[in-house]
Amino acid sequence: MKIGLQIYTLRDIISEGYEKILKETAEIGYKGVEMTYSPDDGELVAGLLKKYGLVCTGAHISIDELENNPQRAAGFLDKMGSKHMIIPWIDGKLIDTEEAAVKTALRMEEGAKKAASHGYILSFHNHTIEFEKKFGEKTVMDIFYERAPSLKFEIDCGWAFAGGADVCAVLDKFGERVSFIHIKDVDENKTPTEVGSGRVDMGAVIKTASKYGVEWGVVEQDTCTNYKPLEAVKISFDYIKTIN
Repeated sequence: MKIGLQIYTLRDIISEGYEKILKETAEIGYKGVEMTYSPDDGELVAGLLKKYGLVCTGAHISIDELENNPQRAAGFLDKMGSKHMIIPWIDGKLIDTEEAAVKTALRMEEGAKKAASHGYILSFHNHTIEFEKKFGEKTVMDIFYERAPSLKFEIDCGWAFAGGADVCAVLDKFGERVSFIHIKDVDENKTPTEVGSGRVDMGAVIKTASKYGVEWGVVEQDTCTNYKPLEAVKISFDYIKTIN
């Protein structure tokens, strides 16, 4: 599995410049980056990715932006050289009842079909709530899986684990509809930490995802409290090398 980095992990040092952080990301050994949505930086970042031999695996773009400004979102991805649109999160009120969750699933299904008609792939990235919240025996993720059959999924392994899910079982269920995994570890307090220092069996996760042709595992650490961000992502990468 190829290993990328979600640029959100480095947001606290983005002021140091894309040149510095992308250069160091490549030097650590990462092969790609997953972008946050920053259309004004598109041309700059695209040039730096090429300069340092990195690829853009996809970009996190809000569902509202995708619906309200689809051409701008598509243009950003085109500059990045990727076809993967990933909804990074949804407002809790969109899943606060089963009816709302179904409505949101149908909304994403429509978006996935529209994206596909223009050559793009739409995925949804989970947090804990989509596994924690249940209506009867079904989680929100179950509803999304069933009611949005054209939608792909970026399974965030750390948040799935923190939400009480068996991550490998989730990957087995979602199978070839998994576009990416977020390689995220969490500690005993369910707080993101460096990969290999938490509770997620990442070796088993990578092995399971690979069965279904998942090409990229993307490291994301929402908070870097033990080390500086670039130190943290190096520790994670070095550990992943031993299990991948």
